[in-house]
Amino acid sequence: MDDPEQPAYQQPIQPIQPGQPGQPIQPIPTAPPALPPQAQRLPFSQPAIWGFVISCVSLFVFGFIGALGAAIAGRGYRAARLGQARGGGLAIAGMIIGAIGFVLYAVIFIRSHLG
Repeated sequence: MDDPEQPAYQQPIQPIQPGQPGQPIQPIPTAPPALPPQAQRLPFSQPAIWGFVISCVSLFVFGFIGALGAAIAGRGYRAARLGQARGGGLAIAGMIIGAIGFVLYAVIFIRSHLG
């Protein structure tokens, strides 16, 4: 009945508690490295935002204001290009959408009045 390869009695394994002899000392975790101070972010260009909004409105109502939206977005793009503000991509989108809105309005206006 007894297996010759297995000992008759095994002592239970006790977990080693910190501070017991024979256990390596683990270092205390340190704080994460401090991040370098970040530069102040530039504000978004207000003309870029307004130009984008006006251009989007021109797609649905008052198509003739698309040109105004594109012009205002152009001022916002200039500020972003000079590094005075963020929002260059928004300004480009405003100029493109405003131009499309104005051209669509002009085509519809001309076709409706010429015949």
